[in-house]
Amino acid sequence: METVATFVPASADPAEELLRPPSGATTIELRADLLGADCDLASLVAIAPRPVIVTLRSRSEGGQGPDDPTERRRFFKRAAALPAALFDLEAARDRDLIDAVIPRERVILSAHFTGGVPADLEERAAAMLTSGARFVKVVPTAVRLADVATVLRLAQALDRGNRKERRAVVFAAGEVGRATRLLGPLFGAPLAYAAWAPGRHGAAGQFLPDELHALVGHLADRPRKLFAVLGSPVGPSLSPRMHAAAYRALGLPNVFVPFEVRDVGELDGLLVPTGESWLDDLGLPAGGFAVTMPWKGEAARRCTLVAPRAGRAEAVNTVLPRADKVLGDCTDIDGITRVLAEEDAELAGARALVLGAGGAARAAVVALQLGGAEVAVAARDEEKGRETARRLGAAVADIGASDRVSVVVNATPAGADGASSPWLERLRVPEGGIVVDLPYGGSPTFLERLAGVRGWRYVGGREVLLFQAVSQFAAMTGVAPPVRAMAAAIGLEEVGA
Repeated sequence: METVATFVPASADPAEELLRPPSGATTIELRADLLGADCDLASLVAIAPRPVIVTLRSRSEGGQGPDDPTERRRFFKRAAALPAALFDLEAARDRDLIDAVIPRERVILSAHFTGGVPADLEERAAAMLTSGARFVKVVPTAVRLADVATVLRLAQALDRGNRKERRAVVFAAGEVGRATRLLGPLFGAPLAYAAWAPGRHGAAGQFLPDELHALVGHLADRPRKLFAVLGSPVGPSLSPRMHAAAYRALGLPNVFVPFEVRDVGELDGLLVPTGESWLDDLGLPAGGFAVTMPWKGEAARRCTLVAPRAGRAEAVNTVLPRADKVLGDCTDIDGITRVLAEEDAELAGARALVLGAGGAARAAVVALQLGGAEVAVAARDEEKGRETARRLGAAVADIGASDRVSVVVNATPAGADGASSPWLERLRVPEGGIVVDLPYGGSPTFLERLAGVRGWRYVGGREVLLFQAVSQFAAMTGVAPPVRAMAAAIGLEEVGA
């Protein structure tokens, strides 16, 4: 897979940064519109350690460069002498520069639609392909899953003939379009665009090069089955990394992608029996779905057969399409049960407190109750907390009345970003108590830091995520999960099989 990393400098010395491209990048895109007026483009092209694409993205197409065709012509006439491998010309402004200024074999003819997906997207792509440009890049912006389906339908239509001669690069920009950046290469796109570094994205929805390779690098063609995580926001989810690592370890030709689901109605086209989803219509057989916030309750309502524990929690995080039916389970319960067992927690007769009132909180209550604990619920929205407790036969508690609790499960986003949480500050768990924090991220949560100060035994969300995914993977594939590979994919190197 040819992976283009878009260079977005972070310092006053871009040359030094350019010499260290991200792992997995085979080509560097120099966005002249992002480099600044004082930047010496010729020097950067000369020192680049990978082949270079020179781009001047216009403001109309999401960049910071000029829209005026005359100004753009002047730029490309100067740039044409540079030893760049390719030049990105915009179909709406620069098409007359093909051959007149830049030889067609060195041209990527592009079109970026920032307002959504045009109704005539396929016709526009076909017209661009008549230009003779080396590559044609078509990038609408996805705002809903229906846009993702439209973009993949175009990619499917262009997936014909010898893949080594492919010219069309089709994917969707935006967070909703993330999955198309993974699936595009599997439909034969010759280039995949990626970010330069964390937090330095040339466009919304970009992955890092090593993420692209980790998620789809084990595949050379369309997957045998497609699995996905459904939620909003879904970009931070580590589920795709874990499942992809397992596929790679076991040689399974499957793919696991993130689907940003912002409207509950979008679940209706996915949580259906085998062969009936819009993915199946695209030749991407849907094998199963992981479901995260805020859709665990809605997923449960769309399953025709739900495991008793998931029915009790009224929350489903694992959906399995089958012939004429849809199965649902809640492996979050396995994740919580397993991490508490790893801590040698004695749940029978213990007092436990669950923070929150959503799907993850309900799963935590059920997990603790199944272990024999006396469970109470505390939520910032007291009315929702009371309702959750009533439906599950749990008590209602104030977070400050936790001085006799031995286990706490935080099923809220409070403190997830590390910022102080006055609400969590009110916890009064005795020293040596166990706190399980379902949120996870790249830095310590506030509850993790609080546990260190107050002498609590802390269990992070990645551990829970791992063990629920182990159960989920087994249910989805019928294969024993490679636990070490899945753990390593999310930075848990010490977890055994």
